[in-house]
Amino acid sequence: MKFSFIFSAMAVLMLAVSCNVNSDKRKSFTDVVEYNDFIVDHINTLDSAYILALATDSGIDVCMKKCDQLVELCDKTTEEFKGIQPYQGDSTLTMQALAYTQFMRNNGKTEIKKLLKLIDKYQNASFEEQEKMVEEVQATAENIDKQYDIEINKVDKVQQKFSVKHNFKVLKTRS
Repeated sequence: MKFSFIFSAMAVLMLAVSCNVNSDKRKSFTDVVEYNDFIVDHINTLDSAYILALATDSGIDVCMKKCDQLVELCDKTTEEFKGIQPYQGDSTLTMQALAYTQFMRNNGKTEIKKLLKLIDKYQNASFEEQEKMVEEVQATAENIDKQYDIEINKVDKVQQKFSVKHNFKVLKTRS
């Protein structure tokens, strides 16, 4: 009798300890819409920062600083995404959002700055030099837009599959 009591007490103690040791400290979601909205809100914030980084009417220097802010925001967003648990074991949306965040980080760090430097050079060039540069500026801008469309469409596709799997409706906000 004494042995079974000690054995039972040890089993309960080990179970309690193992539950606390293995507990996942990341933020969890019980509502799929909250999970989705958490990710989408972060993506929308990145998109807003991306647009500001490309708003050249504010001046090239301002845009360069906005690029640096976009990179910082991407780093914070990466940490936020790494700090959440998959929804019911499904991490596809988070993983695609992380890939998108890294794409945006690269854009802010290199691609947009490359375009901004090119625009600055174009704006300070003579008319003849501008004529030679116009195609390069347009091609660089179009490439950035094209890559953005590819990456955001990947997020949209994964989100659509995720919504079907978890039975909720995604409101289409992008065209």
